[in-house]
Amino acid sequence: MNKRRQHFQSVVGLGLSLLTWVTATPIATATTLPVTNGLRFQTSGPLRCANIGDWYTTNGSSGGGACNGAATTSTDRIHRFVVDITPEMITAMGGSVTVSVEDAESNGAIDEVSGAGDPTRFQLRTADGNTVLQSQTVNSGSPDNTTVNFTITTSGTYQITSETGAGPIFGDNTTALNNDDNSFRINIPDAPGLPPASQGLVGQYQGTVQHNAGGTLTIPFYFLVGPGTGSLFLRNFDIDNNGTLTYTRPNGSTIAGTNSGNGRWNNGGNLNTGGDTIPGLTLSDAGLWGLRVNNLSRNNQMIVEANTGTGDRLVLYNEPPTRAGDFTITPDTTLSTTIGVAVDHPFSVTNEFLTTDIINLNPVGTNANYTVQLLDASGNALTDTDGDGQLDTGILNPNQTQSFILRVTPLAGANASDVTEIQATSFMDQQVDPTNNKTLSITKTTTLPPPKLVLVKRITAINGNRTINPNDNTVLNQFVDDVTTNDNEAGWPNNYLTGAFSAGLVRPGDEIEYTIYFLNAGGRPAFDVTICDRLQPFQTFQPVSFLSSGDAEFQLGTSAVIPLTAVNDSSDRALYAAPNTAIPSECNLAGPNGNGTFVLNLTGNTGTGMPNLPNLPNSTGAGAPNDSYGLFRFRTTVDE
Repeated sequence: MNKRRQHFQSVVGLGLSLLTWVTATPIATATTLPVTNGLRFQTSGPLRCANIGDWYTTNGSSGGGACNGAATTSTDRIHRFVVDITPEMITAMGGSVTVSVEDAESNGAIDEVSGAGDPTRFQLRTADGNTVLQSQTVNSGSPDNTTVNFTITTSGTYQITSETGAGPIFGDNTTALNNDDNSFRINIPDAPGLPPASQGLVGQYQGTVQHNAGGTLTIPFYFLVGPGTGSLFLRNFDIDNNGTLTYTRPNGSTIAGTNSGNGRWNNGGNLNTGGDTIPGLTLSDAGLWGLRVNNLSRNNQMIVEANTGTGDRLVLYNEPPTRAGDFTITPDTTLSTTIGVAVDHPFSVTNEFLTTDIINLNPVGTNANYTVQLLDASGNALTDTDGDGQLDTGILNPNQTQSFILRVTPLAGANASDVTEIQATSFMDQQVDPTNNKTLSITKTTTLPPPKLVLVKRITAINGNRTINPNDNTVLNQFVDDVTTNDNEAGWPNNYLTGAFSAGLVRPGDEIEYTIYFLNAGGRPAFDVTICDRLQPFQTFQPVSFLSSGDAEFQLGTSAVIPLTAVNDSSDRALYAAPNTAIPSECNLAGPNGNGTFVLNLTGNTGTGMPNLPNLPNSTGAGAPNDSYGLFRFRTTVDE
């Protein structure tokens, strides 16, 4: 089976007019192959001679073969055609598209019938040609202009194959049922209301065409060549020296081809070998090529082929394709992260066309306080492989799916969410027809969870001893997990939460030091943060007890310890609300202030004896950033 590797890339800024020639008037109102008036495909039975123009199907047997004493080396003895159906067509036409083979029987004026008409079998196959999806046989004696229909309900690329003769179809090698030529056309209807970029395409891998009109005929063919193709091998068979060949590059320049003789390939070839090689292709040669047969004589059946230099068969069209790409990009995603922490949104791109392609990727709409990167699945940055100024997927083969990443990092000041749209376009499609291509897109939403202020309270000293409780030797300077999630947030530095939540025995008059640890474990900064801690019953706030000469002390991360005063003044953002006095409304504490409350306005401006902390940043890791966590301490005495 010949591989499907149409390649295409740039037309170097030139339109399709470079590849438009004066030919016979097209006959189709839809997408038809062949479209040229007076031209038909013609599949020959296996007992027809190769020198009638059908090299593929002759079996080389004594009953016919090449009719010149030699056999062809053809091993794929059927004709192969390609149809490509877009998702938009399936939708626009109510869920299915009908592909028709017109004049499918061997029993008409333009068929070449010897005795009884040969049967012909048409099959709809998968894109690689290996699996038969639908099969219809037009039996000998079927009425002229019989039509065979294939219904397609899923978008994608398919093959239609044709074979004439009772031998390959039924195993009946009767001469009269294996010696005809069957002429036909393949038709795909246009989907109403859709632009050309969303309509179907039909082309051929291997087949013969018969000129049935009077006089000579100039026949245009087109094929797509993609990046990475180093050379071409262009062939024609059995033109009988009654025509000339012209090859046209995407930039409009032409190359004279050679034409074939009776029962042989071109460029001095023989029954099985021959062709024109065009070497040294570069990126500028990628795009839409032309292969024109000039002044072909009437009643002439012949073959034209386009191949890469490595032997991959390229699809030939009888009219310029309206598009050169069909792909999917998926899915939309929503993921959460925190300030400064990157999140990777996965997505994949699938080339659903019958050619190689490069898909350009353009992220748009990202908030200014977010950064985005396009990466491959291994985390390597994407590059501009085709030189058009846009990052892209690199070359995707037909039916290849490649995985990618959009890495999004929220920066300080980022909004609660960001939506980045990845716009995707087929670079090849743009180059073949810049005005009619389509853009697909997906959205990647990044959200920041709200601030999450977590507090841990510990007893860290009894009577000034921060190591043990002097009354019963209870340890006061080690980490104790009280099985709450607050203790186990990832943002706490190692061994930071020291102290005890059950500190042992105390006596009246003992001094107890409480430490309140705080951390923003949420996804974005916390604003207007006030921490309010009510004193326990039977305890009295103890002012002016720290060596720093403060009534309490405060430390942000690993920064210097700062003394706090208990009075409501401008020296700092702390105060002690004595029992039965009013407390600030932001404390949001229910019930009376019976034992007193220590209040710390954590966020605020400079000039109050504390660091400038307009907001409490969210943690991005253990101890990071330094101002995302901290502590404050105050002391009480046990009442007599």
